[in-house]
Parts: sequence; structure tokens; C-alpha cells
Amino acid sequence: MKHSIAALICLPLLGACSLDMQRVATTPTTPTSQEVFWAKNRLAEQTSNPGLAQFPEFRTYALSNGHRLYCGTMVRGNNSGGRSEPIPFYLRADGDSVMALNWVSTSADFSSSKCKEAASGKLKINKLSDD
Repeated sequence: MKHSIAALICLPLLGACSLDMQRVATTPTTPTSQEVFWAKNRLAEQTSNPGLAQFPEFRTYALSNGHRLYCGTMVRGNNSGGRSEPIPFYLRADGDSVMALNWVSTSADFSSSKCKEAASGKLKINKLSDD
């Protein structure tokens, strides 16, 4: 069920690549503890065991359009003590609204690519009517 929800979020975003795109400037930033808590919870709640999710890497970028971007890796845990390999994630938010979310292993290349783009100082995102 959680994977279905992620697919419903990710597929339209990936399919929207043909829409107008805009380039925004990115600046690494230090998030507040409340902001980190919010972002990690949005990611962890996508998994079957949110309390077992870990984040070995977590970076935050301020975008020139006012959004925030969270990048890094997430490790999912299970009740039997197993852990997944670190999976790259990409979460773009406007305040408390999730604008884009990708955390699944099948599209890890997308997350890695977008986060590398952000680290370079510029990021291409879908242009939304209120951006």
C-alpha cells in the first residue's frame, strides 16, 4: 500500500517532465530541528515501518523560488532486524506542502541526479502555476 502511494506521487511527477521547466538557484542551508523532523517524517511515513527508517545522509537546500529541497539516503528497516541498502531520496517542499517526493529504489537514479544538480547550485524543476 505504501509503495502504491509513492507510485501515485512519483509517476505524475516523472511524467510531467514534458511540462514547462524552470531553473532555480540552490544554496546549501542548515535546517532547523523542526524542519528536519518534518522532512524525515514525510519520508519515513512512506515505508512499512516508519519508526525503523534511518537517514545516513541528509542535506537541505534553499531554492530561489522559496521552496526547500531535502536530499540524502534513507535506510528502511523491518521487524526482523533486516535493513535495506541506502536509497537516495529527493523531497521538495513549499512550507508544509510536499511538491515532489521520490524515495523508491527503482528511481534512485532520478533522486541522485536531481540532488547532484542541486549541489551544483542550479536545479531544473517543473514549473507550476503558483511557482
